Amino acid sequence: MMVRNRADVERVGPANADGFFTEAGMTRRIDEVIDESARGLRRHWTIRVDGVLAGDIALSHIQRGPLQNANLGYMVDAAFRGRGVATAAVRLAAEHAFGEVGLHRLEAGAMPSNVASQRVLEKAGFTRVGTTRGLLFIAGRWEDHILYELVGPDTPPAMTSASEPAVTSPSGDVSG
Repeated sequence: MMVRNRADVERVGPANADGFFTEAGMTRRIDEVIDESARGLRRHWTIRVDGVLAGDIALSHIQRGPLQNANLGYMVDAAFRGRGVATAAVRLAAEHAFGEVGLHRLEAGAMPSNVASQRVLEKAGFTRVGTTRGLLFIAGRWEDHILYELVGPDTPPAMTSASEPAVTSPSGDVSG
């Protein structure tokens, strides 16, 4: 999917290492996802439509303690865009984030030119916070992003001790 959508990945994402779009590069990416998931820093799901891989979605940079926050990011294959797939996946990921993962808030960003992602986030209940200037270096320049947030229930964070948060294990697919 990443290879098929390479132009879009390069248009809206930071530069990737040489070889990223190869089998070895995808293997490295999967290994990184597994490692970060095992350490409680990420949750990653595939998006499937009628059993067909349609994208992926992740909660990354998971922060625990009194913050209980993560960044939400997703990619939907071009063949599945414009059909509500991304919005459904974002809603399901948020449900998992505020449920089994135990987070309090989510953040997501979209480049000002990426109107479709802005609409997805808004339809999924995210609120526009403002614009972050020069947030990511993409395609040879620092790109602004429109920042969105979604605040979950006012549940106190689960703590395993006075200062250590509970960490949950990675889960499976988000189906749409």
